[in-house]
Amino acid sequence: MTRPSSISGGCLCEAIRFTVIFPKESDWPPQRNGICQCTMCRKHGGSVFPQNVSFPKANISPPLESHASYKLYQSSPGASRGFCATCGSAMTFQYDGEPDLVEINLGSFDEEVLCGKRDEANAWEDEYGRHVPRIGGVGFELCYPKYHIFTENAIPGVTDGFPGPKYLRDKSDGAPFTQKPSELKRQQ
Repeated sequence: MTRPSSISGGCLCEAIRFTVIFPKESDWPPQRNGICQCTMCRKHGGSVFPQNVSFPKANISPPLESHASYKLYQSSPGASRGFCATCGSAMTFQYDGEPDLVEINLGSFDEEVLCGKRDEANAWEDEYGRHVPRIGGVGFELCYPKYHIFTENAIPGVTDGFPGPKYLRDKSDGAPFTQKPSELKRQQ
């Protein structure tokens, strides 16, 4: 695994651009990386499977709040969601109780970060279309979830069978399990 010194991202219209810097070896790959299946995360991101990764605000340059189009919406007591007021891109989640951290929606990172640079020199065509190989990219390391929360809202057969520790609600609300939520049985 190649450890990047930084990764970049932004919103759809590019009114918001940011770089996350990894000053220490221990910063990579990010460990606070999870999939949330709560209704608010789904509605905010427009996806049945939203995923965020947490970073210290000090590692993000320029600060997200420095962009005029970056807005926060208090979605619940103690938590806010960030978005671009120009294009509507869902970008972040923040707990008031962790003011030095911000969770960035993984879809906000640049294509080259997630997939790698397009290698046009080695592209080819066949009956399926034009194939362009990729060079680099840290999508696997960045996007592999370390946990799944709010799996009480898992969609049977769609979002309930992924590997890794799962929590019915938040990580602070109970013990983790690895099976599908529907396989949990009432203890007598």
